[in-house]
Amino acid sequence: MATSGAGVAILGSASEAAFAGRHLRIGVVGLGIGTIAAYGRPGDTIRFYEINPEVIRIANDHRYFTFLSDSLANVEIIPGDARLSMERELEQNEPQGFDVLVIDAFSGDAIPVHLLTQEAFEIYLRHLKKPSGILAIHVTNTYLDLRPIIVGAGRHFGLKTAWVHSPGDGRLAKKANWMLLSLDNKILGSDVTGKELGEQIPHFRPIRPWTDDYSNLLQILNK
Repeated sequence: MATSGAGVAILGSASEAAFAGRHLRIGVVGLGIGTIAAYGRPGDTIRFYEINPEVIRIANDHRYFTFLSDSLANVEIIPGDARLSMERELEQNEPQGFDVLVIDAFSGDAIPVHLLTQEAFEIYLRHLKKPSGILAIHVTNTYLDLRPIIVGAGRHFGLKTAWVHSPGDGRLAKKANWMLLSLDNKILGSDVTGKELGEQIPHFRPIRPWTDDYSNLLQILNK
């Protein structure tokens, strides 16, 4: 949906790119059925990272889904663990310069912790276009409130943060929560999110940051 956090980030960045006369580069961690490919315009590149080969196979099966084949953008699919793939790209001196990097790999309520640590955020930031790139993280979860983790990581790296809630349409689209982060205060301002920065961010009690050596789900249980 265009009102989801991913939609808000991509459409806002598309407007900025069109004004500058350039194309978008979008990274997506988690392929799903490839719906984000529908945002692509001619000349854009959308690079999906997907660990599950069966997901890749199903998303490319035209009997069921055509988001990938119908996309106007150049679509790339990188198989394997997204974080390891992005680390390898950096080692090969291939930062991707993403305008938007979407983290949408949380299947149901499962949490791949290694995608939410400070070390993971450092990798993401090295792949984002500076300073306007947007990191969009899908945090919808029944049992856990991931927002304190995201806000804490954002503060650690000096990022501006916005929370985007979309209520869904009551039929096909469910309600969703996203966090948007960027070094550029203007990018996450009212022109993109529809609200001034900070109005949507509740106050969270400080929690110990997640790292590759530490995480604690009890910190973020929904009350």
